[in-house]
Amino acid sequence: MSTKIAIAGAMGRMGQNLIKSGLKNDKTEIVGVFDIDNIDQTFLVSAGLQPGIAITRETSFEAADVVIDFTSPKALFNFTEAAVSNSTGLVIGTTGLEDQHFKLLQQSGHSVPVFYAPNMSFGVNSFFSLARKAAAHLKEFDIEIVETHHRYKKDAPSGTAIKLGEEIADELNFSKEQFNFNRQKDQQERKKNEIGFSSMRGGNIPGEHTVIFHGDNESIELTHRAFNREIFSDGAIKASIWLSKQKKGYFTFKDLL
Repeated sequence: MSTKIAIAGAMGRMGQNLIKSGLKNDKTEIVGVFDIDNIDQTFLVSAGLQPGIAITRETSFEAADVVIDFTSPKALFNFTEAAVSNSTGLVIGTTGLEDQHFKLLQQSGHSVPVFYAPNMSFGVNSFFSLARKAAAHLKEFDIEIVETHHRYKKDAPSGTAIKLGEEIADELNFSKEQFNFNRQKDQQERKKNEIGFSSMRGGNIPGEHTVIFHGDNESIELTHRAFNREIFSDGAIKASIWLSKQKKGYFTFKDLL
């Protein structure tokens, strides 16, 4: 039986990629699309969707098994409320979330299945594991994380970069207090056991993340490059299929893998 999915922010760049991924997967059926602006039949036809499917937030949550959201943190409050009211699963790929958003997702997980990942790529989530293993071997090295994205990305550093830092910090028993996001303002010598972050924006780059381990006389780099956005949308569709089989709970990529 196909998983019925609805897509938030359907007219955006990521939304349109999600539609393409959903249409090509024979285990999913797109039953709803919605956006902050009204969606008309012309958009449905151009996107290859069936006329008559749900085109509002309310009807999409009613029709879907799982709603996929890559829009903005401020939308989560309405989306989690609608998910709980309609017993609908949520797959969240939105970045720039704060503690209040994570608490909201975890609380919603008591009633419905919720899946969160700052990056839906299988390769990136394998990259996290490799970075942890490298950190375990290179405990005396200085660690810097550099990420590059397209000119339209608003949050910096990226959610993926922060997640990468969290995985390494967990391996080394560091805390988030040892993250340095403001080296330009921090006019002093590098502290021991800190993880530095740098962000670059430009062009149409889907995403590139590098973790650098700097020793006194050598450096080691691990890099993941995304060549298109399909890796994210395909991953979100796979996560939706997996999540539709869960009754309730807060899940991450580690659970899926």
